[in-house]
Amino acid sequence: MRASESTRAGRGRKVGSGRGAGAAAVLALLAGALRAAGSAPELERHEYRRVVMGSQARIVLYAESEEIARTAAAAAFQRMIELDDLLTDYRPSELTRLGDAAGGRPVAASPDLVRILLLSREVSAASEGAFDVTVGPLTKPWREAMRTGVLPAPAVIEAARACVGWPDVEIDAEAGTVRLARPGMRLDLGAIGKGYAGDAALAVLEAHGVTRALVDVGGGIVLGDPPPDHTGWSVAVRTGAEGAEPVLVLAGEAVATSGDIEQHVVVDGVRYSHILDPRTGRGLTGSECVTVIAPTGALADALATAVSVRGIAASEALLARFGARVPPESSPPTLRAGEGGWIELFDGASLAGWTPRGGRYDGEAAWTVEDGAITGRVGPGGAGGLLYTEGEHTSFELEGEVRLDAPFDSGLFFRMVPPEGGKGFQVTLDDRPDGEIGGIYSDGWLEHCAAGRAAWRPNDWNRLRVRCTGFDPRIEVWLNGAAVTDFALPAGTGGFAPRGRIGVQVHGDRDDPPENAARFRRLRLRELPLFGAELFAPVSREHPEILQLTPRAREAGWKPLFDGQSRAGWQSAGQPDRFRVEEGEIRISSLGPDGYLATIADYDDFRLRLDFRVPRAGNSGVFLRAARDGSNPATSGCEVQILDDLHWEEETGSRLEPWQLAGSLYGALPPGNRGALHAPGEWNTLEILCQGARLAAALNGIPLYDVDTAALVPVLGPPFARRARSGFIGLQAHSSPRAAPNESVCFRNIFLQEL
Repeated sequence: MRASESTRAGRGRKVGSGRGAGAAAVLALLAGALRAAGSAPELERHEYRRVVMGSQARIVLYAESEEIARTAAAAAFQRMIELDDLLTDYRPSELTRLGDAAGGRPVAASPDLVRILLLSREVSAASEGAFDVTVGPLTKPWREAMRTGVLPAPAVIEAARACVGWPDVEIDAEAGTVRLARPGMRLDLGAIGKGYAGDAALAVLEAHGVTRALVDVGGGIVLGDPPPDHTGWSVAVRTGAEGAEPVLVLAGEAVATSGDIEQHVVVDGVRYSHILDPRTGRGLTGSECVTVIAPTGALADALATAVSVRGIAASEALLARFGARVPPESSPPTLRAGEGGWIELFDGASLAGWTPRGGRYDGEAAWTVEDGAITGRVGPGGAGGLLYTEGEHTSFELEGEVRLDAPFDSGLFFRMVPPEGGKGFQVTLDDRPDGEIGGIYSDGWLEHCAAGRAAWRPNDWNRLRVRCTGFDPRIEVWLNGAAVTDFALPAGTGGFAPRGRIGVQVHGDRDDPPENAARFRRLRLRELPLFGAELFAPVSREHPEILQLTPRAREAGWKPLFDGQSRAGWQSAGQPDRFRVEEGEIRISSLGPDGYLATIADYDDFRLRLDFRVPRAGNSGVFLRAARDGSNPATSGCEVQILDDLHWEEETGSRLEPWQLAGSLYGALPPGNRGALHAPGEWNTLEILCQGARLAAALNGIPLYDVDTAALVPVLGPPFARRARSGFIGLQAHSSPRAAPNESVCFRNIFLQEL
């Protein structure tokens, strides 16, 4: 855990040229991470929340007293409410009245509207129309498309586009008037309004003498002076990519993120963003998720949208003009979530989201996009190489189409990391006379494939499907609908990376004709639990969050440890009233002395999966093979830690050791990935393998560790060789420093397979 403030970026409800609520990236705020001199111990931290502009607004400030803090925050919220009344297009306002007068005489405008339109005009001109608040006529039909899943008719888009154009907003700052020159024009300030409101709120706080503050309006963040004893506020940028969230330490600046992870519509397999390109009138497809740091919230908001439309590479001069930047840590993934959890790995038009570096087999192969396909040929001197996804994956199902100009040697690679990180796997696609299709290779053959050649269509497009699951990977391959490979790596085989990039290959050095190529298209992927998606299914369409075992899972020996209705099969140690079963969940109150809920049965070797959710500063854990002698279950067996990493140190004033972090093997081993835990209040999935001395754990599909516990030297408790070999599974009840009667750590979907 880290001393932190955390919030999830708001997702506005508007469809427009701006980020609105469908921001692709989610920002989590963490109160300052870097210690500095000049502490002000007399200042106290205060936090306030209120719904403003259709989103959760949050103010964190440091003041000498609660009275000062409350008065300043109330004034800041009131300022944002006043701005919402001026700038909204969801109800009658100054903005809508201006639209009603379009094509007529100039209309008196408030100083706020004049200022925001002057800035909008400047950004519109600099971005060549990529940012344009006159997209209002397009907003309505695209909002309807988001609701119905039916795209606006081309005639509707063209009619709306005829009313779009930032040069036709006539502003007389001295007279305080604005005129929309053409009938039918409408303004949508969704791409700049929240940032402007954040700036205004921070100005109000400063007028009340409060300078150490942050204002978060639906995920757009405006930062004042840093907290006492810190050099800045740490902003963790969550973009949807796997791995740890990059952290930016900032003060006196603003941050905004634009993207479409949640606000989009998929029609005929094409994903349309809620972010509109004013120049085409259509929602972006294949757009990037962009984080922008700028001097003000309004600029950050507007520029994030402009850069999303233009692309990062084409926006360097634009950003420099306004003193803004895109942090390199937030380089955007091109993954776009679709129906059924599928994400598009390839946009069909560019190599965005792909890189020739960062895996085990980097090289100088020539990669292009031709006729909607990733196309690879040998490079200079017959050089080969791989093209990798920027994101990493562990357990997944991948579909796509591949075509080779025979003779050609290629392959699909996964769990690829630099050589020092371990080996990955290859599905061979070697269409040469002595080549093999569908085998599994990794610096040597793991599994030959006799059926691949018969299913392969030479010099034609082939449908390829690959599924990889498990700590010890099981790899299944289908070609043109035929199952050709089913390989399982023997348990405990060392030397392989637990997670990595996916790659496509040009082998090179085969004397293949230089004009021949490997082609890949329609590549998509969905993440799977490590133990396999085929094991668990929703109990109903109305309750997809509650799972049940499939027939395949029951045949494999899986069983539920929790029936969703009672504590049958469990017994409590500690206050029984702390453990409740409500709405299909085990809820453990954060109030009261420590204790735990234990299975009545003991277990030896097993696989375990469960979902958990923690409140702010919540603390719990999962005990494994714990003894029943009354000793500490965390050290008689072991414990996988469950903790709110974002707030514990701040709430307690303590410093956590690495082996106390969420997902750690408590007292022995830190988690291998700090970015796997979801925010307080969100559900997490934990998967655990216990087999002899081996212990492996994954959080939300991201491996944390896979270790031989006999080789560990724990900080707490006896060596693992002296711990219980069999014991109960327990859910810990641990007190929280800010416990409230309605706060609980919750568990659901608890399933186990004995080995």
